[in-house]
Amino acid sequence: MSKKKKVADTRLFGLDISHHQDVVDWSKVAAAGVKYAFLKASEGSSYKDSRYKFNRENCAANGIPCGAYHFFRPQVRDQVKQISTFVSMVGAMKVGELPPVLDLEVPESWRNLSLNQRVKITRQWLDGVESALGVKPIVYLSSSFAGDILGSQQWLQEYVLWLAHYTKAANPRTPEPWKSSSGWTFWQYSETGRVDGIKDNFVDLNRFNGDASDLKKLLWKSE
Repeated sequence: MSKKKKVADTRLFGLDISHHQDVVDWSKVAAAGVKYAFLKASEGSSYKDSRYKFNRENCAANGIPCGAYHFFRPQVRDQVKQISTFVSMVGAMKVGELPPVLDLEVPESWRNLSLNQRVKITRQWLDGVESALGVKPIVYLSSSFAGDILGSQQWLQEYVLWLAHYTKAANPRTPEPWKSSSGWTFWQYSETGRVDGIKDNFVDLNRFNGDASDLKKLLWKSE
């Protein structure tokens, strides 16, 4: 086993889930070595994930830091509702939670918008959620999405990157502007994982680019 592979294997293991994973046994998930989790809270302007509240409560009960994510839909008429729908699900940040996440994907749904329009609605959500919840969100996207859809704009480096890149390599392909600045923080490296406590369905697997003390620095603290 190479040195690089050993480094990859020591990165903190986590997962992200939605209602698709049905009822999760979080005590078994914790026992399986999961150190954090991202939970789907909402999508578009009105969809609210039916398992979010349960997953959030049970992550806390089993000592797993969690964060909520919003699946962004660029074509909705009222973009402000994408913010309010997500914020209504989260309510308020709780001590020990990860920052909220803006989930950016499905490039085809963005093609008929100009770069300026894409940037405008993306920043609108990020700014609106930060204002409402008091914490700067994390951005989730693929390496190609960063360049093809958002033009690898420099302002993106202000945000923690959760990168989707399915590969067996020791490291993901990091896009600009993060490649030349902060690098990736979370890496979704597989969408076909199996974890004890999650029955029948595949689950997304993630690595954190740091140790437990680094992860703790990201968690919400009361004022």
